Amino acid sequence: MLKYMEYAYAVYQAGSFTRAAERLYISQPSLSQIIKKLETEIGQPIFERSGKNITLTPVGEVYIRAVEQILQIRTDLQQQIDDIQSLKTGKLTIGSTTFIASYVLPAIIKEFQNKYPDIQIDLFVEQSTVLEEKLEQGRVDFIIDNAPLQKEVYVYIPWLTEQILLGVPQELPVNEKLEKYRVSAENICRGKKSLRLPITAVRDEKFILLKHGNTMRQTASRIFQEAGIHPEISMEFDLLMSTICYAESGFGICFLTDTILRYGKGCRNLVFYLPDTQYNSRELFVIYKKAKYLTSAAREFISCVTSATANQNSR
Repeated sequence: MLKYMEYAYAVYQAGSFTRAAERLYISQPSLSQIIKKLETEIGQPIFERSGKNITLTPVGEVYIRAVEQILQIRTDLQQQIDDIQSLKTGKLTIGSTTFIASYVLPAIIKEFQNKYPDIQIDLFVEQSTVLEEKLEQGRVDFIIDNAPLQKEVYVYIPWLTEQILLGVPQELPVNEKLEKYRVSAENICRGKKSLRLPITAVRDEKFILLKHGNTMRQTASRIFQEAGIHPEISMEFDLLMSTICYAESGFGICFLTDTILRYGKGCRNLVFYLPDTQYNSRELFVIYKKAKYLTSAAREFISCVTSATANQNSR
């Protein structure tokens, strides 16, 4: 019934088989044969043929109204596809950890939505392990993280390299012994080289760590293992910013990154050191599944992320 609908509609609009055939660039006998096949399939004639005049039968009127609805749906569908491709509309689902979502992404999302105000952005804020599950399940378009996923399944777009830092409360007496290793937040953000602190120099201090399952906790554990240290852990938290806040209050030493200093807070009441370890940095990526089709909105947002990072690093 629908195979030849455009031919029937052309006859209806032209009011003539001859004029319709000319518009369709086919012969008039071929067009008549097509309409006959259509009418045979329907079981009723569509057109009343009275000399040169063509009118619709009752069945033809129902058929043509249905064809108009189908053509309108097709037009609307094409318009929606065009809008999505031209970023006039669409939806984007992003996964990120708390710090990145809270401090880094707001400016990027704002810039993106200034350009594309009708793109809806849904942001999932979770721990790395949960983000990996959502990515695997296809519930997010991509994530921003350093999670060690199965590399053969995912595409990794390098985002930035974070320097691992130690944040030591100013009130701790150990800072007096570590004066030559101290580095300012300003010099860290500038990437200025500094003496690295042997982690054994603070082996007798208390530490505030993230809970197991978090990638920063994994990094800290590797650093301790490398140095042969079994640290005294005073507190454990789910959020990196919680470890920093309690370190600022003097409860112990925390691990953080230079990204926090660049984008987040100044971390008052902390003295910073660059640990002397092979685990002194970590890579952050935009990660998506190879098998997943990336929409134009997703690709454009990823471009905004990488551009923002380049601009930040050039300051």
